[in-house]
Amino acid sequence: MPPSPPNSALNKAKSLLRPMVVRGTVAATRLARRLRGRPSPIPADPTLSIVGLFETASGLGVIARGMRRVLADRSPQLVSISELSRTPRVPDAALDVLTPHAASACQTDVAIHAYNPDVFLAAVRRCGTGFLTAARVNVALPIWETETLPPLWADILSLYDIICTPSQFAARAIERATNRPVHIVPICLPEKPARRRERSDTHFDFLCMFDHMSDVDRKNPHGVVIAFRDACRRLPPGSSARLRIKCHAGTPAAVLDSLRAAAGDAPIEIIAQTLDEAGMDALWQECDCLLSLHRSEGFGLPVAEALSRAIPVIATRQGGILDFVDDAGGFLVSGPAATAGPKSVAYPEWTGWIEPDLAMATSHIVDVVRDYSQALQHAAVGQSRIRHCLSPEQVRRQFDSALGRRADPHDATPLAGW
Repeated sequence: MPPSPPNSALNKAKSLLRPMVVRGTVAATRLARRLRGRPSPIPADPTLSIVGLFETASGLGVIARGMRRVLADRSPQLVSISELSRTPRVPDAALDVLTPHAASACQTDVAIHAYNPDVFLAAVRRCGTGFLTAARVNVALPIWETETLPPLWADILSLYDIICTPSQFAARAIERATNRPVHIVPICLPEKPARRRERSDTHFDFLCMFDHMSDVDRKNPHGVVIAFRDACRRLPPGSSARLRIKCHAGTPAAVLDSLRAAAGDAPIEIIAQTLDEAGMDALWQECDCLLSLHRSEGFGLPVAEALSRAIPVIATRQGGILDFVDDAGGFLVSGPAATAGPKSVAYPEWTGWIEPDLAMATSHIVDVVRDYSQALQHAAVGQSRIRHCLSPEQVRRQFDSALGRRADPHDATPLAGW
């Protein structure tokens, strides 16, 4: 038997100790809450705090910033724990946030915790258990991408008074693991100007984006490259296309090299940069169609971002995107259940994932180039749905419903079934 790596014993000890440390921290937090006493009912006009990964260029960062936008008129206190995440930060992020060293930062009627339970232990180390005991009511706002939650998540989520998540897909997974009701509070997307195509009608720019820290297997950019490569051989005469792949700075060179190798002679451009909001807006303005051949999405932010700008989307028929995309609003790609690969460390179980049919995706790419006016009609339907489902007003209604109250007692708009 070959000798074990020098740090293997240490890693094994850490993996054995972590469940004990987490459960001990959960027990200590629960005891602190009991000693504080049960909170009184939420007042009619509660004070709010939002604890989140505000500066990160991640979906959870977008959730935190979106909740800030939704609740801006209620002057929420913003508490950043971005340094606890390995995800790159948005360049030049200008946010007025607190960096707490004591529970006093969260002494509000309601605290919204917009981060996943895997950050919980680091947050307690930094802030103490008080960050979950200081508020009257603590709301968890996590997101996940399989039908099976990671170990210990249910233990941690048991500490929160209310659990919310942005999609029905994630809600079902969390409800199954916790045996508690989970409220859907979607990610807020402000209205964006429609993409206005000004270049030649014979050239098309396709866009794919992924964060390697969100798992390359899940985002599946390799599937996008293969489908695009095959589509390039079937484009109508006189047409051309380019695939742009957006990922963060620091994406491993091996991942980028494998994408280039899979592309062969197909024209692809890799943009390995962490862009600010203006940079992302410029990238969207140059996009004619988004390709998202994910194996799973807890919400599907790139798809929502594209449709908010009336940009056509070709996406896997799976996960959170199905809350706001159907066949009328996008080109959906079906497929069989996915099987976990050897590199799936972050997701040992691919429950609920599917393997998108790359031949179907290729056909959709060719169809978009062949009849772009029809693709734009799909996108217009998708944009209308996004404006209804993910508007600040709708997200505010969903959040107030989770708290058991309405922002406007005279508002008769249905709170469910949207």
